[in-house]
Amino acid sequence: MILVLCCNAAMDRTYQVDHFRAGGFHQTSQFRVAAGGKGINVARMLRNLGQEVMVSGFSGGMIGRFILTDLRNYEMKPAFVQIAEESRLCQNFIDSVNHTETRVDEAGPLISPNELRQMVRLWKRVLAQTDISIAVISGSTPRGVPDTLYHDLIALAHQAGIPVVLDAHDALLAHAIPAQPTTITPNISELQTLVNGPVSVPQGVQEAAGELVEAGIELVLTSIGPRGAIAVTESGSWMVEPAQIEVVSPVGSGDAMVAALVAATAERLPLPERLKWAVAAGTANAATFGASVCDRAAIEALLDDTSLTPLD
Repeated sequence: MILVLCCNAAMDRTYQVDHFRAGGFHQTSQFRVAAGGKGINVARMLRNLGQEVMVSGFSGGMIGRFILTDLRNYEMKPAFVQIAEESRLCQNFIDSVNHTETRVDEAGPLISPNELRQMVRLWKRVLAQTDISIAVISGSTPRGVPDTLYHDLIALAHQAGIPVVLDAHDALLAHAIPAQPTTITPNISELQTLVNGPVSVPQGVQEAAGELVEAGIELVLTSIGPRGAIAVTESGSWMVEPAQIEVVSPVGSGDAMVAALVAATAERLPLPERLKWAVAAGTANAATFGASVCDRAAIEALLDDTSLTPLD
């Protein structure tokens, strides 16, 4: 089973609104409502790829109840801390005519010190009592959560002998690096923030990621947008270039990439195949309306056109 932490879980509402503009009146041509947040997007894609998944985080109020129900309907096992405040609502407006997206995300609930302590206890209990093969920590945290939380949870996972894939940014990522997550998956902007300066493609990404590998991280997989991703390990570096598609919405493509990488790791595929699966999944997601709703067949159809090139 794969354990996924989504601290800032949400109700995601995605609307197709052509000719969208601020201040206007609009009706949707289609919409989708689902439990969301980066971690839940990862978990949903893992289920699409046939993995057993447990999802943890905070949930509260009417939206929190919707999140738990949606996870169960998707045959995922929720393990959440119930909180006093309402979980957040996130809205995404897609204009396919003008090729724009407008996002409005609530900041999230305020987590009390007692609720935070409950989360740490729950994480320890799940790691000790459940057959977890890989842990994934993904996304932002709600208000009241210290930037050191992911560091502490990674350390607890390592104590239990469980590898951790981390997809976070800014202070959460910076504080987590000393705990040596097994894999990190920043985009290029997040990598630049982490190393406090611009990086070129591919050499600058290789050098910055190489320093992180020297610090104890086994794999740094950096997304470079429509150009694909760059993977750096102790044994080598690769450029992974995606198949060409017509983009519908890139929202959730990074989450799909993380999920496919984790699923391929759980299936014990060789590293080059894991990397191709990761980028193909991100590409398949971008060709679909909604985050992490594409299936294995859609990803497999893109594998042959996803190229892997070793870098010097």
